[in-house]
Amino acid sequence: MNIEISGLKKHFFPKTKRENRENGQKGKKTRTKIINYCFYSINEMDVCNAIKRVPYYSNCFSIVEKHDFIKISTVNDHFSEKVELLDENTRYMLFSYRSHYCTFNDYLFQFKDPKRFIYGIVSTFSYLLQSLRQLQDTNICFFQFGPENIVFLPECREKPVLCHFQLSLLLSNVNEEYVSKILKKTTNYTVKPLEVHLLFYLMENDLKTVSYSFIEEIVEVFVKNLGILTFFPETYRETYRTECILSLKKYINQPRNAIVSHILTHYKTCWDVYGISMVYLHVFMCVSKVFSLSHTFIDQFAMELLKCVHPDPSKRGTLCSLQEAYDGLLKDEKSDWTFVNTLDISKMQELWDILHI
Repeated sequence: MNIEISGLKKHFFPKTKRENRENGQKGKKTRTKIINYCFYSINEMDVCNAIKRVPYYSNCFSIVEKHDFIKISTVNDHFSEKVELLDENTRYMLFSYRSHYCTFNDYLFQFKDPKRFIYGIVSTFSYLLQSLRQLQDTNICFFQFGPENIVFLPECREKPVLCHFQLSLLLSNVNEEYVSKILKKTTNYTVKPLEVHLLFYLMENDLKTVSYSFIEEIVEVFVKNLGILTFFPETYRETYRTECILSLKKYINQPRNAIVSHILTHYKTCWDVYGISMVYLHVFMCVSKVFSLSHTFIDQFAMELLKCVHPDPSKRGTLCSLQEAYDGLLKDEKSDWTFVNTLDISKMQELWDILHI
């Protein structure tokens, strides 16, 4: 499953040795968190325990390493995070995690050189794609892919890991009640696919079925808030909107349980590939807009990512097919990487101005 990216470095650092980096970090190597003992803390423990069965899981995931019940009287200033009010009638747990060096946004915005920025986004994509595939093989849907859940650890400041598994999905637990609780706690729907939006509205409003007008309303809101469409001409946006309507029409006047059951058949293969594709498509499109990278790896791979954000989950690519496309383009001897040596460093500020993720 490993994605080979060592050959990528020759395009960016052909004549120089990679500089040694300071891998140490002063301060605590672990952080603690006090959390209510509830459905969400139990789910996080269950997901993290499943991840611990993945060989060398610590290279890809920052999870709850230790957990224990605590007594209110033990709470003191040694804990890095506290809840505002500890109720003596509530059970609490102490979770221990590894400390983070920086977030995904911090990582991207540290680059002043466009050449290093592009190397950063291409290489981090490969690591994160591999992590999601490992979760899929462990019957876990991460479901929380986004910049806020990607971090870098002190021991390896160039390799991203996934964190925050409170709202991830275990295959063995997936049913309407389980997913309903996850959706109620979810606050960021920016990189959630269209069918998840429908699922949320269906459960939030306790609907027995959906009408055509209801479908249109959901699609209008969804398309309006889909930032990547601003990079495409109006004709493409309208086509995408039409595809959204078509993908949901099959649910009109169908019984609720049938709608929910059908949507949930896609969670394992389609939801995480949509998340990673949406985040990186936005980044790649921003870079292409600023630096005009037509017919380069960036431009070509952005088109592969576009296939994975199709409104209809049955027409999306998978994590496996996306990896194959990535590997194919990366290993293609005809790929011209000389463009990385011609990027105008003065345009980096323009990139920062439009790169909001």
